[in-house]
Amino acid sequence: MKISLYDVSKNPTKSVSFERNVEISELGALRSVGIVDVKNVFVSGELLDLDSQFVLKMDLTLEMTLVCSRCLKEFVVEEEYHIDSMISQDDDDIDGIIAEDGEVDIAKVVVDEILASKSMKSLCSIDCQGICSGCGADLNVEECECEEDEIDPRLEGLLDLLK
Repeated sequence: MKISLYDVSKNPTKSVSFERNVEISELGALRSVGIVDVKNVFVSGELLDLDSQFVLKMDLTLEMTLVCSRCLKEFVVEEEYHIDSMISQDDDDIDGIIAEDGEVDIAKVVVDEILASKSMKSLCSIDCQGICSGCGADLNVEECECEEDEIDPRLEGLLDLLK
């Protein structure tokens, strides 16, 4: 979904409102940060022309399928975002959203917002125990069969100090 800045500036109210579902077709950048899928993306907002300064005000809801950083299972979360940003037609501007060829690509804004606000590690639950580094057992489901008193052979000499 793209909105033309020209259409906004020619509108008598100097704004264009929108409310619709958006399809996120390019998931490459999202998959690199542990996002498997993005569904049910709904955006509503408006693009304003304030004396040749364009402002995007948008609310966004979506469902994301993520991979837990501890147990590696997929889980679904619902997220809500609010975007209030300046629109720039200058590629060198790093503070706002870039309008390419005089158009704002709402799907690209959605992807950029997800990437900017996603936490470094996604957890299926706050008390997720993860997987055992020795045997690979899911510690949320089963007990690990690994020997707990296994000592790194490089540090075995230190045990003599405790005797």
